[in-house]
Amino acid sequence: MKVLLINPPYPFDESPTPPFGLISLAAYLLERGIEVRIEDYIVTPYSPERVQMVLREFQPEVVGATGVTMNIKKSLKIIEDYKEANPSVFTVMGGPHVTFDADNILSQNSYVDCIVRGEGELTTVELLERLDAGSSLRDVAGLSYRDKGENIHNPNRNLIQDINVLPYPARQLIQLSKYRALGLPVNMVTSRGCPHKCIFCVGSKMVGRKVRYYDVNRVVDEFEMLSKLGFKQINVVDDLFTSNKKRCIAICQEIVRRGIAHPWTAFARVDTVSRELLENLKESGCTTLCFGIESGNQEILDTIKKKITLEKCHKAVDLCNEVGIDPMTSYILGLPGETHETITKTVDFAKKLSPNHGFHILAPFPGTEVREKKEEYGLRILTDDWDAYDANRSVSETDFISASEIDSIADRFNFSITNYVAELAMKKDKGEALSINDENFISRINSFDFAQQLMVNELVEKYPPSVGADAREEIIGDFMAYIEKNTKFSPEDIRKEMDRLLELNCVTIDKNKNPVVEWS
Repeated sequence: MKVLLINPPYPFDESPTPPFGLISLAAYLLERGIEVRIEDYIVTPYSPERVQMVLREFQPEVVGATGVTMNIKKSLKIIEDYKEANPSVFTVMGGPHVTFDADNILSQNSYVDCIVRGEGELTTVELLERLDAGSSLRDVAGLSYRDKGENIHNPNRNLIQDINVLPYPARQLIQLSKYRALGLPVNMVTSRGCPHKCIFCVGSKMVGRKVRYYDVNRVVDEFEMLSKLGFKQINVVDDLFTSNKKRCIAICQEIVRRGIAHPWTAFARVDTVSRELLENLKESGCTTLCFGIESGNQEILDTIKKKITLEKCHKAVDLCNEVGIDPMTSYILGLPGETHETITKTVDFAKKLSPNHGFHILAPFPGTEVREKKEEYGLRILTDDWDAYDANRSVSETDFISASEIDSIADRFNFSITNYVAELAMKKDKGEALSINDENFISRINSFDFAQQLMVNELVEKYPPSVGADAREEIIGDFMAYIEKNTKFSPEDIRKEMDRLLELNCVTIDKNKNPVVEWS
């Protein structure tokens, strides 16, 4: 059986990373002899023409797509296009949004044949076995589908108890070179599950409250492999990497024992870090810990069931600073009980706690307690246009502060960042000296923009080499002239970025191949 998996478009300004869920599922399918292809429409432009090409080349029997709330409409449209182009394909969707909105998705989108809810590996394999045998789907746990016009929601599937049975994610199925070109990190997980009950999150509903761990040696084996792929940073994207202090320290010590020197980051809670843990993290190469603080108001923290205190926030950040780890703190504006005063207090708290901080606006996603009990929490949801659920604009408001007020405060913060970047660019254009950090910051932005232009406009794929170009340097010169003609980058910037891409093995030049220039 051939299965096509789709990663729908996701905004570049949200710093997308390789589609971890899809490559994890793909690896499990490959291990069972199923042929899999991934279409990653983050780094490859989507078009109806590409749909026809993929169907013609790969000829899948099953087409599956994932999606979070903010890109679910795009994901649905792509599934619809594939179904329309070939009505015989069986279409499947998975991910957090469809898991908690399965009934509406099936009722409103006739081209979606079924939904895999929650953890996907076991359910998907059993689904494919039933499809292959032409058997009923009635008792496939974790599946929602249509039968004679009725939406059927089979019971939930039990979670995989020992996740060590899962293979390493099939990263070979995606173009890692494009993410490397953007300067983005590569991600990995060391566990599944989150023991906490924050009302704005569906994490524990998707992967359980009991944390299931990969073995320490397996974790470090994968970490070591990723450290050799040319990415500047590895992100450990567990819901809570620091949930088990002893295991966390064991991972750090094994990284050190093997002599792996590579920068990495992780997510933590302020009530799970200690000096001993942080010192081990620092020694093993951890540069940044991301803390979800959410609010500078204790009453709001209690309301959202965060179960932390402002005092613990101060203590955790101070410890990070003392040890030499950068504490990145994040906040959510527009939480239940929010007022103009509480938001002002949160903004002030964030500035004083850590210079490395950011704000999002509450997006009450399907499945979250804050959405399901919105009246109890005094929250008004203003729209169900999922495209608006990017956590950058208000889609809800409280009894005490309007959506426009929340947006205005967020806009001031975002404008300050935009203005700062513009000022740095202006100084650089004037030849004024910048600090090393500012110089690196501007350089990263330029590199990101350059790589994005190559991908969005498919300049590598569409490059027509000059007939006279033969030697490698001649081809590189011809390619740079082609980029200059099709973008607004200066020859100096193009030269710099091409040197970077070649050094990182993001693109390859080979006069004996067709195409002569391609993504690695």
